[in-house]
Amino acid sequence: MRIQFTAFLLVLNIITFGLIVLLGKKAEDDKIQAGGLSGMISREAIEATRIELSGKGLDTPRVLERSGSSWKITQPIQWPANYFAINRILNQLQFLEEEAFFSIDEIERTGQSLADYGLENPWIQLTISNKEDVIELRIGNITEIGNNFYVLGPDKKNVFVINRQFIDGLLVDLNDLRNREIFDIPVFEVKALSLQMNNPEAVGDSDLKVRIAYTNNGWMFESPLTAEANASQVSNAINALTAARVLEFKSSETGDPILQGLENPMMRITLHGNKRQQTLFIGNKTSSNARPAYYARIEGNPTIFSVEAETFDSLRESEKTLRERSILNFDLENLTSIDLSEADHMVRLQKLETGNWQVIESNTEAGIQPYRADSTIVAQLIEKLKNLRASDFAIDSPTPADLDRLGFNNLRRKVQLAAKDQKFVLSLAHPVNENEKLYAKSNKAEYIYTVDRRSTLKMIPLNAAYYRDRILEVLPEAAKITRIQLDNLSEDETIFVYSLENPDGLWLEALIDLSEDERETVFKLLDTIKKFKVKEYLVEGYSDEYILDSTTTRPWTYRLSAEMLLPDDEDGRRETRSYVFTERFSGTSQVGASKLHDVIFSIPQTTIDALYAFTNDIQLPPEAISEALPEQPEMTPVPEPKPTQETAP
Repeated sequence: MRIQFTAFLLVLNIITFGLIVLLGKKAEDDKIQAGGLSGMISREAIEATRIELSGKGLDTPRVLERSGSSWKITQPIQWPANYFAINRILNQLQFLEEEAFFSIDEIERTGQSLADYGLENPWIQLTISNKEDVIELRIGNITEIGNNFYVLGPDKKNVFVINRQFIDGLLVDLNDLRNREIFDIPVFEVKALSLQMNNPEAVGDSDLKVRIAYTNNGWMFESPLTAEANASQVSNAINALTAARVLEFKSSETGDPILQGLENPMMRITLHGNKRQQTLFIGNKTSSNARPAYYARIEGNPTIFSVEAETFDSLRESEKTLRERSILNFDLENLTSIDLSEADHMVRLQKLETGNWQVIESNTEAGIQPYRADSTIVAQLIEKLKNLRASDFAIDSPTPADLDRLGFNNLRRKVQLAAKDQKFVLSLAHPVNENEKLYAKSNKAEYIYTVDRRSTLKMIPLNAAYYRDRILEVLPEAAKITRIQLDNLSEDETIFVYSLENPDGLWLEALIDLSEDERETVFKLLDTIKKFKVKEYLVEGYSDEYILDSTTTRPWTYRLSAEMLLPDDEDGRRETRSYVFTERFSGTSQVGASKLHDVIFSIPQTTIDALYAFTNDIQLPPEAISEALPEQPEMTPVPEPKPTQETAP
């Protein structure tokens, strides 16, 4: 009885085990039908840390490895992988669709084997690894119908028919699989740029080392000198380097490192990031690229490639091209004074407590006389000084002999700027026999600049009159002009005189008999008297005639005068203002003077035009006033030249 029960249990176990196997196989078939091949490999594709392609369809195996979010080719070369190419492969693996599938058992039942489908020694073998699992896909022959491929699944039990498009996506050209970016440190992370340039023709230590680092004061040179770097130029250089691309990857087997110049590189370029750095070696010029290019290699990576020459040629003189060329680095907003001098002659611009400026000129021949300065002219001077830039860098560490040789013992200009407790001094000089260059040096830097001679000296005139306020006089608001007169002094005659019958009268009524144009012109002259403006101050001091040079003078031909009632006591105070003028030199030039203000000046165009309406003293050519041209004498035609006789040999 016991034996029969034991046999029954044994049969029952066998049946149960068989059911488990059948149900397991059915579940696996259902899984394949439900999720297909992509369902079997999608998790591994998402978590993949290594992808290897090998087989007889490839010359050499390709190995891709992931570190963090970045992929790198480790075989057959070492180089960062193209993010988009890798992403495309992983996406294809995750969403891989098969046309059909069948089991290996079915193959064997038909008397065939994996070799008949090219899966014994596959054309391509794809191995996907992550930290825990490794799966393999074998890619075999092309199907006879449909131009598809046979693929042995990772379970080694089923063969899938896959569209050829997936296989072509796996076999990306190696050049397309490589990332052509050279530096992988992003622009925002770069904190320093180092350059080392080799000159093999120089004697001794020929390497020029340049280092630029970002500090609290902005980008600064740390080598070969301490100096301010131009932020925009440094930014452009770093952008150009991070944007540089590989032109062509070179075969390490056929290249000669000595001929490529990478044993002793012509240039070393290092970008410093956050706790990491990358160095690029630049070698000799290549001969295989269509445009100028250099051999190059990343430090620690044997892969040799070529890069376009232009980006790196621009760095050859980086110690000059990346330097800040703006000379004036000073707090211009809080200026209190500007001193301009040459030898014993000095012009001082001083800011008053009211915010206005005054100009003072002093030299050995005259005393000190302050004048109200023109705020616009002073602002223009400050703006020009602010924008003064070096055209070149002459000497980085000048010796006393260098300073003497360049003329700094006899300055052409000296500019001193003061703001509270700060002082900036700019010295401009040139050798005695130098007629082209102008050198500049500040008290804030050791080195010597070269600046444009003509424009720099022109923007710093040593003439107090140049800085004077162009408004010579402004009458009080309550002042009333009661009489205006224009005289021709050379003819001793009055051109016009107009007056008010009583101080409370209106000029419009007094000028009612004039034409509209004449009336408007008189109003302009009245406005000129009320607020007299000059175009430019010419001479400090009044004289009885305008002296052009040692042999030429111009008399005062016209006098504009006005009687006025100025506010004082109950009856007011009567005064006269008079200005004298030369004849009009040209359409835009006429000189005037004021004895009261002891100055000679040129007058603005509005005053020139108003005076001309009554003086009309320019002799116009006949064609300008529609007069007949004088008869011209007949000209005898020039006879034709006689032929030249040839001399017989």
